[in-house]
Amino acid sequence: MTTAADATSPEAGTGSRLDALGRVVELAEGRLAAGELEPARELLARAAERYALSAEHTLVVLGGATGVGKSSLFNALVGIGLSPVAVRRPTTSEPLACVWEAERLEEARPLLDRLGVDQRKQLCRESPLDLGRRTPGQSLAPRDPLAGLVLVDLPDHDSTRLEHRAVVDRAVEFADLLIWVTDPQKYADASWHDDYLKPLSSHGGVTLVVLNQIDKLPAGAGPECMGDLRRLLDLDGLRDVEVLPVSARTGDGLPQLRARLADLVAGRRAAADRLGADVDRIVVGLGPLLGNVSAAEPAPSPTDTGSIVLGPQPADQVSDADRERALAGLRAAAGVASLADAVAARAVARTLPMVSTPLRAVGRIWRGNQARSTPVVGPDAPAAVPVDRGGLDQVLGQFAGAATQRLPEEWGRAVKTRITGSRREVAEQLDHALSQCELSAVDGASAGAGAARLGHAALLLLAALGLVCGLGGAAGALPGFLGPLGAAALVLGALGSVLVDVRARASARARAIKSGQVAAGTLSVELAAVAQDAMFAPAAQELDRYQRALEAFGTVVR
Repeated sequence: MTTAADATSPEAGTGSRLDALGRVVELAEGRLAAGELEPARELLARAAERYALSAEHTLVVLGGATGVGKSSLFNALVGIGLSPVAVRRPTTSEPLACVWEAERLEEARPLLDRLGVDQRKQLCRESPLDLGRRTPGQSLAPRDPLAGLVLVDLPDHDSTRLEHRAVVDRAVEFADLLIWVTDPQKYADASWHDDYLKPLSSHGGVTLVVLNQIDKLPAGAGPECMGDLRRLLDLDGLRDVEVLPVSARTGDGLPQLRARLADLVAGRRAAADRLGADVDRIVVGLGPLLGNVSAAEPAPSPTDTGSIVLGPQPADQVSDADRERALAGLRAAAGVASLADAVAARAVARTLPMVSTPLRAVGRIWRGNQARSTPVVGPDAPAAVPVDRGGLDQVLGQFAGAATQRLPEEWGRAVKTRITGSRREVAEQLDHALSQCELSAVDGASAGAGAARLGHAALLLLAALGLVCGLGGAAGALPGFLGPLGAAALVLGALGSVLVDVRARASARARAIKSGQVAAGTLSVELAAVAQDAMFAPAAQELDRYQRALEAFGTVVR
């Protein structure tokens, strides 16, 4: 099976353009509307099918209006009367095909089946009996210059029967060369120009217009008629299309038409040229959707892509300035600036009761306050504040706008949706990071609380023993020398606990401040990681994807 990649020039050039078009479609999937990519998908499928069916044959179709002499021209080219001709009314109700070589008819059948030609209408110019008539030793006849040609006579495109027009439309989409047959009476038919010629204005290189029945023109009227037809074709955008005057009845112009077909068949480039023209038409429609490409007008020929110029290439990475602005916005939304103070206050509120001397409770009782433990979160310890959702939305929106400013509108809209659509996930990640930073910071601030509690317990035990000894010595229950010693132990234990309290509380405050600073730094790192995963990486991936789509489209344009 022959494929675009296997074929040689010009097929290789067309094949590389089709491969590049496939990459563009793949990269633009989900970024451009499915309907906008559908023509390219259809072309890729049609190209694969065309190369798979029969790359060795050149498929040429004869199309035209009622009574312009398509069937007569078909018979004249074939050299035998295969297609019925009527004087008063058209008789081509089904497509009729002629394959030039009998031994290659079976090879051409899949191509004709795809075109909708009934197998009863798939004929050969040379029959197997003709091949068998050669006597042994007789030299082979020269190869027909049109060998490899598959010529199809189509129904009239202006037929009142819809199925006839459907056959014509299908053939026009699939044929390698379009030969439009007209005559001096119908060459200005508006339906022909509007329905077929103008939509295929980029196919001038694979289109041939034949002005038939020139023998019916008055003497000297031929050039004027040809000039007017040329003018109309130029208005249709077919400036380079070739126009041949012929007469199927007298044979005038037929040698030139045969020579044109022979050249086409010998080069075996018609299929590639046709697909190349189809690619040109896709380029005109797809170019503006890629934003940095301008397609001013349809390409007049397969080798001229018109005014299609690749614009400036977008940066494939988000700028450092945009990244820094996004990070600054995330830090503001998460409250990083006030986090250090808030975490220090919470750490102090939790840690001070753990390192304070129990004698403070005696002081509160002395002041008439009910003894109670200091709460973990009190008026002097503000509760954790979740991420500002409104601020986060603004950050995501501004970053998405900056990251997609060089993308085409539709592609950029898809990227913006991806970035701003992660709002809930980003908010949850930031809330989690905030709570984890606060928890670890508060836990870190209370790291020395155990030693302080142990010191208070030992010193207050010493004070309690001193109190017992002092009271016992004063009451005579214990030896008298224990009284002064007990009093000294009481004072030493109480003062020691107070000193430990002062030192431990000061250390706890210092650790709380440091923990707040560490929490702010840790949160900044976490914010950078969240921004990288949810914002920077997706944006960079989309910019790189768009860059690769533009590069592939550059190959398509060429």
